Amino acid sequence: MSKKISALSAGSLVKLNENGVAKKYIMLGYNHYGKAEVTLLRKDAVGNRAYNACQSGYNVYNGNSLDSFCNEQHIQCLDPVIRACLVNVPIPTTDGHVNGTWSATVRNLMRKCFSLSAAEVGNGGSDGTAFSYLSTRANRIAYHDETTTAVLWWLRSPYSSNNYRAYYVYTDGSVDVLDDDVYYGDYCARPALALSSEILVSDSADSSGCYTIASAPAGEEYQKVNGVWMRMC
Repeated sequence: MSKKISALSAGSLVKLNENGVAKKYIMLGYNHYGKAEVTLLRKDAVGNRAYNACQSGYNVYNGNSLDSFCNEQHIQCLDPVIRACLVNVPIPTTDGHVNGTWSATVRNLMRKCFSLSAAEVGNGGSDGTAFSYLSTRANRIAYHDETTTAVLWWLRSPYSSNNYRAYYVYTDGSVDVLDDDVYYGDYCARPALALSSEILVSDSADSSGCYTIASAPAGEEYQKVNGVWMRMC
């Protein structure tokens, strides 16, 4: 038996393969961005990365190192059937400091994989709507991959009073502003995915407490063979 992924409650865990290795993602909600999508957040952080490795003192998310990692690099490690089910959604994003001048304008960037904003983790602000699951501080805590070591992880929100800073989530789940330059790679990426709500998952969680992908809208092109998604045509 299977059911639609959109039927899962917030906080449910879903297994997705990254380069063939199962990783846990947290179900955050359905239709948050108005595209009939489900939003999944990686349970653990991926690793240390700069907010903007290309330019010191430039806290614009659009096209920066963090944005490129999520929407370009991280996507490529997912199973092809999951990549085929990604949905382009409008994520509200504050412009930030542009050429030394702060811009509070919020624009919708179309992304399939992205970093969450301060507003989306329940810290307030105009760059998004809070996911109810993340309004609880403990639910924001992320760890180094497959460990119990809590880490600091980036949000996409720039800080208005200093062009060298951006928001992040601390190890206790609180939201703060980076003390160092956005150029430094001392904080972690934690990608969120927008996926088709037509994906089917197992009817119940496995022994690790996770639901697994049973079928997907791209199923005619991709099929599961011995537990591995393969392109059939």
